Parts: sequence; C-alpha cells; structure tokens
Amino acid sequence: MRKLIVIALSALFWATPRSVAANEILNVAVPDRGAWDSSYTEFGLEQGFFKDEDLDVRITYVADQNTLLSLLVSGKVDIAVAAGFGDVLGAWVRGAPIKIISTESTGAPDIFWFGKIAGSVASVHDLHGQAVGYSAPGSLTYFILRTLLKEAGVDDASLVAVGPAAFGYPQVLDAQLAASWSRPPDNVNYLLAGEIRIIARANDVAQVRNETTRVNAVNANFLAGHRSAAIRFLRAYKKSVAWAYSDPRAPSAYAKLSEQSLDAAKYIFREFTSKEGAQTDRIEGENRVLAEALAAKRIPHALTHEDIERLYDFVAK
Repeated sequence: MRKLIVIALSALFWATPRSVAANEILNVAVPDRGAWDSSYTEFGLEQGFFKDEDLDVRITYVADQNTLLSLLVSGKVDIAVAAGFGDVLGAWVRGAPIKIISTESTGAPDIFWFGKIAGSVASVHDLHGQAVGYSAPGSLTYFILRTLLKEAGVDDASLVAVGPAAFGYPQVLDAQLAASWSRPPDNVNYLLAGEIRIIARANDVAQVRNETTRVNAVNANFLAGHRSAAIRFLRAYKKSVAWAYSDPRAPSAYAKLSEQSLDAAKYIFREFTSKEGAQTDRIEGENRVLAEALAAKRIPHALTHEDIERLYDFVAK
C-alpha cells in the first residue's frame, strides 16, 4: 500500500509541470511613474488582465525617454509604453530594431503651463517679452509651447529649458520665469493649494489635440519570435485602459500607485485625462510629427507616410 502511495505521488509530482504551464515573462519599460497614463500597465497587473493572458509582466520604471528607448533598443526590455512618438521615429530611422504596436496618447491632456496665482500672467497672451519654461530642446513640450505662443500671436517670449516639471516651480516662484510647464502629479499640490494657476493647456490647440504624442513600442527581434505575447499584452493593456476610465475604483488605485491623496488623484483624473485621447488604434497628425522630428533633427531629411509605414505593426488592432 505504501509503495502504491509513493508511486502515485511521484506521478503527480512529474505531471504537474506539464499540466500547469508557466506564464510567459514579458519585460516592460514604463516612464514617469506616478503619471496617469503611465499607470495603465500597473492597473492591468493589479486587475489580473495580464495573468488572464498567461503573461508574467515585469515592469522596469525609468525616469526619461532616453533610458526608455535605450532599454528597448538593446533588448533589455521587450516593450516600452508611453514612448514619445518623435523619439521612437528618430531611433527607427537611425536603424534601431523597434516597431510601434499601438498608439498610447492622442494629444497631451496632462501637459499644462502655470504662473503664480498673484502674478501678472493669466494666459498665454500675457507672455510678451517674458521667460517661459519647457522641458528640453526638441521635446514635445518645446513644440507644444511654440504652437501655443504662435496661436496667441506671441513672438517675443524667451523659451527656457528647465528640465523636469518640478524644476520650473521654484523659478516661477522667484520670478525667474513668468510661467513654466508641468505634468501631473508634479506641481498639482501647488495648484490645489492656490499658489499657482493654469495659464494654458497643451490641448487648447487643435493641432496638438489631434496629434499622436506617445506610442507603445516593441523590440523588433522580440516581436519576430514572440508575436503572440505582444498580441496578448496589447489585449490586456486595452482592458486596462478601458478599466481606468470606467471603474469607479480607478482613482483610488491611482492614488495608491502615485502616493497621493485621493482628492489629488480625483482632481488629476477630472482635469488632466482624456478617454478619447487614450485610444490605441489610430495614428493621428502624422505630418506634424514628421515636421517636428525634422525640426528637432531626429530625422536627416523630410519623410512621408510611405517612408515610415514599416515602422508600424499594430498587432492587435
């Protein structure tokens, strides 16, 4: 009898690995932890959407786009979410083995410019002859700011690269800058405290509002051998986006993830997100992106849609 039990247990031990397959590991780079749209992947993990697709998603958080693309191009991660469209385009033109598998953000509902609450600048029209902060030369915020100023007829403002959004606040407070850029969660506490006010939003301009600004990209070598995993990742990712805009628990999950108060998380969700802008299936404003990439010298010469259509592989459209 004892011998039969041992045999039975041995058979069960050896059968288990065959009957319960391990989930496929997928390494994903995510920028700007704490930003709303950078939270979709973590939402999906918490809700089990990736597990449902037999994926073991492992997140690597990065601080900037350069690191994001470096990890993707080198193959140290398989997928990069919320990557700057222009950055991905420039890397691909230079021969990087990457593909765009979906859009991530149309427009930039989260980017805004602020001034002191008691200052003289209440709108973009007040920036004549003033110093205004943006993130870095050739960045998304640089081109958005130029567009905002042009639309307002302001051609004499001084554009100042300040780096991360948090760096602009003290310069505005000390009147080194009349206004500077931001993106939640940075500086939201000062907005809620009434210390600063919004003078412009990126999506105030139709050109920006209707332009694909961020994309989700994959390492092309990984895609060639793991196409099914990329498809399953996007299926789960889309469920995460849908959940973020439909489930009343989403603001609470975001507050926990971003280490903010629930009131701050609800304010960000209400004021700085766009369900329509979170669509993942269509490239918008491609000509503007190409023009910006040329101006930023990310591409060596003017390109057309036909020149870059091999960059796209919308695997789960």
